Amino acid sequence: MTRAPLPSALLLAALAAASSPGCEPEPSETPPPVPERYEATIRYTGYGVPHVLAEDLGGVAFGQGYAFARDHACILADQVVKLRSERARFFGPGDGDAHVDSDLAYLNLGVMAYAEQGFSQLGADAQEMVRGYAAGYNHWLSEAGAGGLGPECAGAEWVRPITEAELLAWYLDLGLYGSAAELLPYVATAIPPGGSLGRPAPPRPPLPDFRDLGIGSNGWGIGAERSAGGRGMLVANPHFPWEGELKLYESHLTIPGRLDVYGASLMGVVGVLIGFNEAMAWTHTVSYAPRFTVYMLTLDPSSPTRYAYGDEVRDMTSRALTVQVLQDDGTLQPVTRTMWRSHYGPMLDSTTFGLPWSSGVAFTFRDANENNLALIDQWIAMATSTGLEEFQAAHRDVHGVPWVHTTSASREGEAWYADGSAVPRISETAMADWLDRRETDFLTSSFWGYGVVLLDGSDPAHEWVVGSDAAGARGLVPFDEAPQLLRSDFVHNANDNHWLAHPEEPLEGYDPFYGDERSARSPRDRMNLRMLAEVSPEGASGADGTFTLEELAAAVVNNRSMIEELVRSEVVARCGGAGPVTVSGQEVDVGPICTALGAWSGRMDLDAPGGPAWREFLGRYEYDALVDAGDLFAEPFDPQDPVETPRGLVPAPLEGDDPVLQALGAAALALAEAGLPPDATMGEAQYALKDGVRIPIHGTQHREGGFNIIRYEGGNGTLYPYMERSQVVTSRTSLTVDGYPVNGGSSFVMAMEFTDDGPRALTVLTYSQSGDPSSPHFDDQTLAFSDKRWKDVRFAEEDIAADPELEVLEVSAVREDP
Repeated sequence: MTRAPLPSALLLAALAAASSPGCEPEPSETPPPVPERYEATIRYTGYGVPHVLAEDLGGVAFGQGYAFARDHACILADQVVKLRSERARFFGPGDGDAHVDSDLAYLNLGVMAYAEQGFSQLGADAQEMVRGYAAGYNHWLSEAGAGGLGPECAGAEWVRPITEAELLAWYLDLGLYGSAAELLPYVATAIPPGGSLGRPAPPRPPLPDFRDLGIGSNGWGIGAERSAGGRGMLVANPHFPWEGELKLYESHLTIPGRLDVYGASLMGVVGVLIGFNEAMAWTHTVSYAPRFTVYMLTLDPSSPTRYAYGDEVRDMTSRALTVQVLQDDGTLQPVTRTMWRSHYGPMLDSTTFGLPWSSGVAFTFRDANENNLALIDQWIAMATSTGLEEFQAAHRDVHGVPWVHTTSASREGEAWYADGSAVPRISETAMADWLDRRETDFLTSSFWGYGVVLLDGSDPAHEWVVGSDAAGARGLVPFDEAPQLLRSDFVHNANDNHWLAHPEEPLEGYDPFYGDERSARSPRDRMNLRMLAEVSPEGASGADGTFTLEELAAAVVNNRSMIEELVRSEVVARCGGAGPVTVSGQEVDVGPICTALGAWSGRMDLDAPGGPAWREFLGRYEYDALVDAGDLFAEPFDPQDPVETPRGLVPAPLEGDDPVLQALGAAALALAEAGLPPDATMGEAQYALKDGVRIPIHGTQHREGGFNIIRYEGGNGTLYPYMERSQVVTSRTSLTVDGYPVNGGSSFVMAMEFTDDGPRALTVLTYSQSGDPSSPHFDDQTLAFSDKRWKDVRFAEEDIAADPELEVLEVSAVREDP
């Protein structure tokens, strides 16, 4: 391999100075002049990880943007087209006018307009990094040319250089996950009586369940008491898509004496969202606290675009919005639609709710993350923090975290958890009213069935409460009132709410929007807590109860599952010697599947016969039956014993068919339909496809109560092809006639520890670093994950220089005037 020169002497000297004791840079009374060029050195180590070295924030972001574009330019280009409301212009109207609706909805949300107007409101560091990243992305585009792009977008006219405002719009859009981004179909088709979509009304999709949008994660912060080395440790295990715009990208950013951070970010996002520096390590897990409130407006009988508000009547505002639509003959035709807003935000098509706009009421919503310009400032502050106090201050003073819990650990051995996400704050009176109506009012209860808060928008008392701090200014719960916990042993989150960040110190008495306390936990949350709390020779932390880095990494991929540990032995005892059962009119011998489950190791490993049989057995049960007593568990949830309850297998009925045996029989039939024997392994059944090549994938599913979650999740938010599955046999488990396809779950997986010599980490990016099938880094980490192989993170300069696959690339470009 031909290698570029090593980093410049200036940078190496700066690195040496920064690492020398007592050599902190002298403060300057005047800021340094802005360099005329962006310059960065990208050191690629094994598996294609870029370590970007630069002298300033603009330069390091420039290098990161360049490296990202080299691997995934097409994904960001696709999202920019979406945010510019140009999908219909380049791809036509879409099925059912989907592209037209998307374009108009984004115009009504005003994401691009907010970005163009708000860029100057970012902190100076955030502005420099966003500009630099866009410049690096554009520089790679100019070098690669149209023919050098990935197969998804090679030669496409819509792949263009991006502006800093377009990049910022992408970040604002990411902030709307779990709120406006899921409401686009309702925003696009919200038309008052007398208005027109210009086409027949489309079928309205049901609301998604906003308490489970399909993305989850596990996060552990290990404190000094549970760390074998006496310093902090962290597990990051985000369960994100393996395809599309929500993948993660791994990188290392260094500015001597100022920034040294390693980790991963979402596609096209500058900086590091999950990772570590010399002092702090952190990860995020999706919080399902509400990000928006829906308001029902009582309309003026004389006009459907006027609504009561206290003692007055207010007018909605409207805008005629136009998008260009590509026709079959290649011409463009404009489509104009008048879109409406209340003072809360965009109007919603309420046909799905059973109360169309013509019924005397209308629905609108307010979004906690609308125009959340603090996202990048937030993660810059976290990445540059020198200890827990500064890390906490980043959450309190910036409050830019949009929709995630934070779990962290410090070099000093502190473990800290917080749900610092954006949560609406309403008055105590309004909250009491909502809690009452949630139980007594059909409509309010129906909305809450989807995790949506419905308030009376004609009553000013239901407005969000404005405060004086960073959160309060946006009508959000102040950070000091958000759930948080500091301990010296451990904290964790696995997407359930704050209540059991630690089982011995439950967090109670918080705003009800954060979620119900003293409530049953998911099986996966219970598995997390069991592994953290157990102290035994077979336990995750061994007989001494303290974790080594290797034990942390092993826990991530041990493929245990909580429900197996609770009831499998009882299921096997029940089915032993049982006769045939009748399932859907077919006689089934449960002996072979019972034998397979009895011999199974209990792990969803590639070489463990019986794993698919257990999955299909549980696939006969609704998810609610896996969370509390009922069809499966005999003993109900007990808030005094939340980790170990519910438990015990429900007893067999005194007469009639035994539902447990019926479930085993149905599982056996499902396996047979998929061409799998009762003693099939995950190596035979579960797989990812990389450029058509089938790679066996180990791992569990959320409903099983595993940690290492693997799943299939259909499409994504890009217009690119995704992994399609064949005929489905069991929808709950995603079993098909070809087995279990995988395109989501454990993604950027990291186990790390602080040592006296600095951070040490193991990572694997399950779907690999590059999206280009011709790259050696298209599937190398997928194969490593299949084999449970981790890569040692090259964090120290000497380790980067010693990497046998080191490739050094110097990149630079003229810095345009802002």
